[in-house]
Amino acid sequence: MRPHHIASRGISTMIISQRQFIYVGGGLLIVGMLGSALFLFSDEPPLRVGDDRDQVTTEIITYSPPIDNDTLLADDRIEDKKPRFDPEIMDRRPLSGWFVNASAAVMRLDVPIIKPDIEAGLLTLYPSYSEAIAKAPGNVLASVNLIDGKAKQFDDGLYAALDQAYYAGNGDALKSHLDLIRRIYMKVESGSPAADYLAGGLIVAGKAPESSSPKARSLAANFLRDQIASKPIAFYTWTPTLSDCFRVLRYFSKAIRDPAIFGEIARALKAEPELLADYRKALAFYAGLSNPLVGLSPASLIDQPAPPANVSVSLFPPSTSRETELFEKLFPAGPPPDANLMRTLITAIRSGKVDLKPGKNGGWYDYQVHALETMLLPERGEESDRLLLTKAYKKRMLAAFEALITKRRETHSRQMKSVEAPGPIHQQELESIAPRLRVEPCPSYYLRTARSYAFLSGFLASSVGDATLKTLHGLRQYGLREKDLHAELTFMRELFYGLYLLSTEDIGMKPAFLADEPVDRDSCEKTASNWLARHRDDPDLAVDTRVGVPVSHDQARNTTRVWLTLGVRLSKLDASYVKGPKIRPETGPGDWADVEPYKLHTLSSLIAVDEFAEVEIPAGKVYNRAELQAICKTHKTKAAIIEALKAH
Repeated sequence: MRPHHIASRGISTMIISQRQFIYVGGGLLIVGMLGSALFLFSDEPPLRVGDDRDQVTTEIITYSPPIDNDTLLADDRIEDKKPRFDPEIMDRRPLSGWFVNASAAVMRLDVPIIKPDIEAGLLTLYPSYSEAIAKAPGNVLASVNLIDGKAKQFDDGLYAALDQAYYAGNGDALKSHLDLIRRIYMKVESGSPAADYLAGGLIVAGKAPESSSPKARSLAANFLRDQIASKPIAFYTWTPTLSDCFRVLRYFSKAIRDPAIFGEIARALKAEPELLADYRKALAFYAGLSNPLVGLSPASLIDQPAPPANVSVSLFPPSTSRETELFEKLFPAGPPPDANLMRTLITAIRSGKVDLKPGKNGGWYDYQVHALETMLLPERGEESDRLLLTKAYKKRMLAAFEALITKRRETHSRQMKSVEAPGPIHQQELESIAPRLRVEPCPSYYLRTARSYAFLSGFLASSVGDATLKTLHGLRQYGLREKDLHAELTFMRELFYGLYLLSTEDIGMKPAFLADEPVDRDSCEKTASNWLARHRDDPDLAVDTRVGVPVSHDQARNTTRVWLTLGVRLSKLDASYVKGPKIRPETGPGDWADVEPYKLHTLSSLIAVDEFAEVEIPAGKVYNRAELQAICKTHKTKAAIIEALKAH
């Protein structure tokens, strides 16, 4: 509101000009104009042009929310929140001479609306978290998206290093995939369909056998023409070896249609026990590093004549995922044009049709996605009784799930199928108290992510060995990461355990670890605190976050469904106590006492969030990171980017 007042002579005329702002999904706004109105509060005739009487003109701005028919989400009710007071749970950070105990407090989390006339900067999309928070006009709280941005760079670097090392070979622990394929090729019958199939993959690798047949060259050429299958995406564009690894393993992940091919390979493997052992080790590695494999391998057919009906056979089978299993079950003929795969997945998770808890044979990807579950089902988090979530905040977390699962899947894109006082103490009066958050309060996400790294650490120690990990470094687009994989994996596990410990303290919750879960609390807290103190300077957060990953391919309609993150923007986050904490003096005697309601205040912060989109594009076209980022740089807004992707 911008009123303009003129000295009055007792007049009672006011002209009101009104502008209306209407919300659009995700908290974004568009602007509409309403006409001005003339209000008279006297018996005198209306003012006419030329009248010399004073007038007061007031401009009123109103903000109208959109019609919201979404019944999946609703504000939490305070009646449902019943945390129990524990006198032993005390925040170690005294406040104005008082200790704070929030064990029975309930904190409200909300995402306020964005007002475009005064908060236009919150609508801007940035390529990285660093650039977004550098532009923030106020307090910035580390969001789950930003923290995941750190994890994403480590995850990519680790997967890239291991994939490249295994493909090219790194000692006895990681015997080269390429050599393995050559060894199998040398054992199958010369001139057989199996020899042509294996030679085709070696041609794709640029290692064509001297006697490659026309059939082998045709198999390779047909595969390379299929951009959906063969074009390297994600971090596989970083080095030529990674690009070769992507293409070759994708070639051998395709189902083998000719039984003679996998039958011949099975016989060759059976005749060479050492070769068979190396091959099975490679398969088991990716079943753990990503997820359980889909279908069978030739090794599975050594003692049986043929695979069961409708079960595929691949030399290097791809990995399954909850979303792939769901989509294949719901859409056996492919998703219809109006299908929203992300919303379908979210609805299935929320309804219980899809359980994200890793099974007995679950791989790293299952653990990673399970860490995201409480973003959709906050009632399953141990922090649930202490957080009162508004519908708007639940939508914010739903959007976080969309972006984070997209980034998880993109990392695995090659492998995935689509306290006696001495005297009286004069205590300073506590004037006010607001939630004191060091990170966005999502303890379950932090704990489950830490456990995913603990799983990965154990898996790699047993399959590759710590000695090998200490010889490898994660990759960046233009070189190596500083720490070796063993050291950095240890750091990431401690970081997320530390974030969990800080977050539980922020909301007054007692940490809960498993009986056999080894956690050095002091070391983990120190790791997390140190990282939060300097995260603005972390180079991982300066990396362009915009990525895309194909999820579904409709051959009948010749289209591909893609999940994308289109950039980072700032969002508002308000945290306030619906039920206040208790306090007691830092020194001297005193029992825990309630904080007067008028002293409870709101913590208003900005958080960096990702912009997600699901887009259907013409088939035969795949965007790698560089191509997607160039389109985003040119077209700027979400709507314009989506239209450009569809038109290319």
